Amino acid sequence: MKKIIILLCIPFFFLRCDSFLDVNPDSEVVNDDMFNSASGVEDALYGVYMTMVTKDMYGRLMSTTIPEILAQNFTSTYQYLPYLGRFEYERSETRNMYKNIWKTSYLAISYLNNIINNLESKSEKDFRHYNLYMGEALGLRAVIHFDLLRFFAVHVTSTDEVAKARAIPYVTEYDFKVTPYSSVEEIYSKVIAELKRAEAYLSEDEVLMPAERVGNEKGFTGARVLHFNLYGAQATLARVYWMKGDLDSARIYADKVIRSNKFRFASKTSLNTFMQKTVSMEETIWGLYNAEVYSDWLTQHVRRPGLGDLTTDFKSIYAYEGPTGKKDYRLDNWFGTYNRSGTPVDILVKVMGNVSDTTSLTTSYNGGPYLGTSMIRIPEMYYIMSEALLATGNAEGAMEYLDAVVDARGMEKFADRTPLVDITLSDIMAERRKEFIGEGQWWFCLKRLNSPVKLSGATGATIPGSDKIYVLPLPVEEEDYRPE
Repeated sequence: MKKIIILLCIPFFFLRCDSFLDVNPDSEVVNDDMFNSASGVEDALYGVYMTMVTKDMYGRLMSTTIPEILAQNFTSTYQYLPYLGRFEYERSETRNMYKNIWKTSYLAISYLNNIINNLESKSEKDFRHYNLYMGEALGLRAVIHFDLLRFFAVHVTSTDEVAKARAIPYVTEYDFKVTPYSSVEEIYSKVIAELKRAEAYLSEDEVLMPAERVGNEKGFTGARVLHFNLYGAQATLARVYWMKGDLDSARIYADKVIRSNKFRFASKTSLNTFMQKTVSMEETIWGLYNAEVYSDWLTQHVRRPGLGDLTTDFKSIYAYEGPTGKKDYRLDNWFGTYNRSGTPVDILVKVMGNVSDTTSLTTSYNGGPYLGTSMIRIPEMYYIMSEALLATGNAEGAMEYLDAVVDARGMEKFADRTPLVDITLSDIMAERRKEFIGEGQWWFCLKRLNSPVKLSGATGATIPGSDKIYVLPLPVEEEDYRPE
């Protein structure tokens, strides 16, 4: 019996410029016949990417909203968002947000399962880019499961054995069967196994991805930075192993990405624009194309008081005292001010650009850097290398990798500071926080260490780290649906 999939019933964000953008913008039902042609397989993959950039996934909730508010990088007084910022997870107002993440993520996974299941009956004889198709689909399935694990399950170091044994379902079949829950360890094993399979399938990206990217590459094999590519698989493996606590393995994969010489740090003078509404041509290892680039959420949170303001002390994390001519360029270039009804307010312009009431947040796909967001960037690989080397006792090597980022951001290297002091894990984590503000990553750094969280706002209370604050509740509907 033919399997049926329903493609997205949403407005597609892609402008019609090449095959990447030529997916039918209407809702449609497709069946196995779709996978008899290369264009059909590619359309199916593009449908997954379109799902991933919607507001319920990386277009908002899983990136600039939930993790940034939980990490206290944004403070919110608007409607139900204060409950989220205070970890009041059980309120119905906040539960809808988690439900949407869960529902849309598993919808994307179901699309991927259909693609993978159909590709398993094909081979390289059927499609020229068969390996790329399979590698992308496997890699994306692993990525989404991994992020669901980070949001909805206890960390692998939790002492709650019952919770660790029942993390999330790892769904690999395109059918209506209920998939049992897997343990945290099982999810890690499955994610790692699929990413390694993806890495093997995507080896062609060594040739397809140039070290110099200009932003106008075309076709399925052209704009590989906008697809889950070989280096995205390796970088994600580094991230997964790092989150799991296996620093030796994390270092192996971070080193692969760095030694590929495909990625470099943006110049200090371009930090004010290198990722505003775009995928960085220098630093992005893998990004998602999105013509709107969070415009709805980011524009609203700038213009409407309390929807997502920067905390009052955000400048303090960038405080730096060094020799004349040295400074942290991120503070001057990633933040700005906005006149909100006559009152100047600080805003994060890093991922959206400067905003005015007449600013258009959509531009053409052609003629410049790709509109979109970076899913993973090269600085993260250097932080992983630094922490992994520090854990082995190689403080000098750890400092070298941390200094690579520190120098790229304009500050004096640790190695050049007087008096010379060996770096610590706190130094690495402080740099991580500064680097990834607005990108939805700091929250998971805190979870990994079970760190206490200091609430933003007037009270400034500190909440001890615990499973209670670091695990979002599963949707009620998910539990009701299961017979056990």
